[in-house]
Amino acid sequence: MPAPPDVTAAGPGIVVDVGGTRTRLALAEQGRLVGEVVRFDTPSRRDHPGVGLDQVRADLLDRIAAEAERLHRAAGAQPYRDLGVGFGAVVTVDGIVRDASVLWQAQSAGFDVPAGLARRLPWARVTVLNDVAAAAWHYRRLGRFALVTVSTGVAVKVFDNSLPDTAKVLVDPAGLGGEIGHVPVEPGRLDAMPGGPVGAAGLGRAAAAGDRAARQELDRLDLPWCDCGAVADLCAYASGPAVRRAAIRRARRPEHGFAGSVLHRLVGGEPDRVTTRTLAEAARHNDPFTLDLLRTATRPLAAVLLQVCAQLGLRTVVVVGGFAHGVGGPWFAALRGWLAELAVDAGWFQGWTTAERTGLLHVPDDAESATLAGMAGYLAHRRDQAREVVKPVGEARLLLRVGRRPRCGREQLLLRPRYAGLCGTDLQILRGDRGLEPGVPGHECVAEVVEVGSDLPDGPRPGELVTINPNHPTDDYLKLGHNIPGVFRDVVVVDRGTLAQGQVVGGLPDDCGPEWVLVEPLAAVLRAQRLMAGEWAGQDVLVVGGGVLALLHLTLARLCGARTVTVAARSDRRLRAALRRGLPVPDAVLPLDSGLAGGVRTVTAGRGAALAVVAVAGDAGPAAAELTWPALADRSVLHLFGGFPTGRPLPVGGTTVDPGPLRAGGRCQRVDNPAGGSCTLVGSRGGRNVDLVAARELLVAAPGRTPLDLTPLASHLVSLPALPAVAAELLTAGTVAGQPPLRVVVDLRLDGTVVHSIGGPDDAPDPGGTS
Repeated sequence: MPAPPDVTAAGPGIVVDVGGTRTRLALAEQGRLVGEVVRFDTPSRRDHPGVGLDQVRADLLDRIAAEAERLHRAAGAQPYRDLGVGFGAVVTVDGIVRDASVLWQAQSAGFDVPAGLARRLPWARVTVLNDVAAAAWHYRRLGRFALVTVSTGVAVKVFDNSLPDTAKVLVDPAGLGGEIGHVPVEPGRLDAMPGGPVGAAGLGRAAAAGDRAARQELDRLDLPWCDCGAVADLCAYASGPAVRRAAIRRARRPEHGFAGSVLHRLVGGEPDRVTTRTLAEAARHNDPFTLDLLRTATRPLAAVLLQVCAQLGLRTVVVVGGFAHGVGGPWFAALRGWLAELAVDAGWFQGWTTAERTGLLHVPDDAESATLAGMAGYLAHRRDQAREVVKPVGEARLLLRVGRRPRCGREQLLLRPRYAGLCGTDLQILRGDRGLEPGVPGHECVAEVVEVGSDLPDGPRPGELVTINPNHPTDDYLKLGHNIPGVFRDVVVVDRGTLAQGQVVGGLPDDCGPEWVLVEPLAAVLRAQRLMAGEWAGQDVLVVGGGVLALLHLTLARLCGARTVTVAARSDRRLRAALRRGLPVPDAVLPLDSGLAGGVRTVTAGRGAALAVVAVAGDAGPAAAELTWPALADRSVLHLFGGFPTGRPLPVGGTTVDPGPLRAGGRCQRVDNPAGGSCTLVGSRGGRNVDLVAARELLVAAPGRTPLDLTPLASHLVSLPALPAVAAELLTAGTVAGQPPLRVVVDLRLDGTVVHSIGGPDDAPDPGGTS
């Protein structure tokens, strides 16, 4: 599993540059490369077309993993470490390949690079950027510029250092943009072909797939093709492989003067022996044949770069890439010549001085390491960032926002949530059922202490896992994630007052799983149980409701030795799902309707329920209580746990009771049961410190006691970036990825957009259950 967003990463990260020819790895610390740079040839099908695609992809990831593991161990093994990969293909922000034709001579659309590396390197928090985007980060000091790479492919990224956070590269929300190498630059030549652009595309795809006849036909027409299957696109003219193919094509035509060239001598007169290295050597000897090739190759590139600069108002173009820098001076001279010749003293370029025109092209002397160093800079910059999911005021939606990481004050703790629960209350706040605006929702969490203020010597220590009680002990209306910012974020700031009030409870085991977000609701259930009766053993218990909180009441009633436990709900879908997952089985599951009383008295041999809890959602509490009264025994206790909105009275016979004060103060009130006999109404909201400690102890193994297992209640694990869409689906359809959930848990250690059910499809809630 990927590591958490590493706001306090220990030790250096590892950065990788996957190019079409070479792959490089190095350690990176504080934005700089440190130590050795490991190099190996990138596994490719270019020279070995018989190798299967799956094999070449596996070979690449295996080799990266082996070298990364070696660097990881050499740097001192850490539980987690950043692994940043600049990948030489069209990839999304999540590291999913869209087109790897230049790298692997096949699109490979959908290939998940982070998942493949994470399976091989469980300690790695994998981040994947396009290699050109990563390289741009290395030159961020230049401010606003275009960066073009000319290597096995051609691409441009525009970088603007004034843009916020990590969104400094101009791409779409999926992380795509700048793939100009695959756009035709001479469409007129395509029109002249049989079948026009469509016919050209068919020939290009066949040529890229290795069809000899298609390649010969394109050679006859003197039309270049690209590994992506396009004809006459920028890559087909300007990339290293394209210039090599052009050299071979020209060498076979006597009119181009290959026979007397330096290149002819270097390859022994055999065109097929031409390589990008022999081209570079010939260019350094001012070979006219080769220099003419470079002028042909750089002309469309110069035109495209001028267009990009004019469209976006850019004054700097940085050039990197193995082919451009491998050929060196002669290649840059050809490009500069075309830039000077094609730039018109009009529009964006009007009035440019000679110095400005000359300075348009920036040729760095460290281009070879640009992707590695840029990825190092990106990871360092991101460590200073923190994500949070916010609810705009008055809107029923969530947004992912990235900002500066909070600093730790002298009397503060910084906590990094590991897991955060998305519960029904969060959805009510989001929907607007409650007039609360927390900014950042979420109040159930397991968090790691990452920094402690200097004036808190007796507080929790860095590395300790804690949970937070969202309920203020003396102000029932001051709640984390309700009206103050909650836990759906990378960093939570806690102050001395929160500690002094006992709202931070430590001692959680290092290996606790996502079900531990239920410590807080379990504490609320424990408090309710404590207020209702000192002894639950031998009692007849009725739980009204089918949600996670109701199921926690069922679980605790069974744990405490209740004589019978009956569950009544409008829908038993979630209950049935939880039972399949291993939740304790009730004595009966009854529909919440007018037949409830008869069903409960049947289960209890006519006694009725001595202890009952109404734990329903929204404002359904009064209606549920109305159906519950006849099912209660004389002198019973009824807890108004959920479904009773503030200000709405509860009808009790001919009178009413305001549940608000009962629930806010943890109070009780004796009433006459409208169905006969007496009843004590009890209310509470949330748990207290003592209840959180008790909940923690129930989940921890101890001599002679099996820990309480809440894993059946956690059904889905999602990443923080996925949370807005997940919450939207829950609001509209009541499902997650099409399945009705139990507790949805946000795993803040997950990168990208991740949504999956915990335990696999056999353990997921049953989408075909009763609704």
